Amino acid sequence: MFPIAHAWLVEQLIPAPAPAHYLGCVWPDMLFGSPLSHTQSHRSGALLAAQTRTLGDTEDAQIFRAFVAGVLTHGSEPRGFDWYSDEQYGTAPEKLGYAFQHGRAIADETARACGIAREQGWWKAHNLVEIAFERPLYLAQPSLGERLASACSDEALHRRIANVLSHVFHTPAEELEAAMRRFLGVVQLRPASIEAEAEMYAVQVRLKHAGAQPDTQALAALIEWAEQDIAADKQDYLTTCIQQVGEMLHEMKL
Repeated sequence: MFPIAHAWLVEQLIPAPAPAHYLGCVWPDMLFGSPLSHTQSHRSGALLAAQTRTLGDTEDAQIFRAFVAGVLTHGSEPRGFDWYSDEQYGTAPEKLGYAFQHGRAIADETARACGIAREQGWWKAHNLVEIAFERPLYLAQPSLGERLASACSDEALHRRIANVLSHVFHTPAEELEAAMRRFLGVVQLRPASIEAEAEMYAVQVRLKHAGAQPDTQALAALIEWAEQDIAADKQDYLTTCIQQVGEMLHEMKL
């Protein structure tokens, strides 16, 4: 999912979230220029949870625990929001997440709109389905974007979190901090229009695919299609995610 949806889910599951919860819920996607891989950031929930149990009860430890709770709501392992979006949702015979199920119909069109190879279109199409959640959630609650922006611009918080993460991943804290600082420049935290979302996604495509020339008008049309396509069942999906991710957090004791 994209940032607003992750912040929305945190607020459904955690009473009075702290800035560290908001930072954690989007941290797995802070991969632009990051030394970590997608697998490391999305499938290390158990490793991070174990780290929280070694830190005692200091203020830094409490902040890191809040951060990890946010990370767990996001990731694929254990089963956070992205498991149900990317990996498996519902009773489909294939193991496909919600966004991939809906995105398959526009995979080829999305590849053309992004200016990338056809075989990469389905992944990008699933991104557009995820983006289709952002604008409605933001318009219903614009404060989601403000709270996220505040956490994602808090360099003191970044430093405290990066100092612990550096020991977990054996990676320089400065490199982890740099990826956190970069995030605000590559996401849309105030997605008031489909056009703004399309422009943001075009930036991401150009960063990930050298030489790509994404068509923002075509991307906007596909996001609009996706908003309409998910309208009938998105609430069932969100309700399932609240229940399932909430149960996982309880099992992880975070």
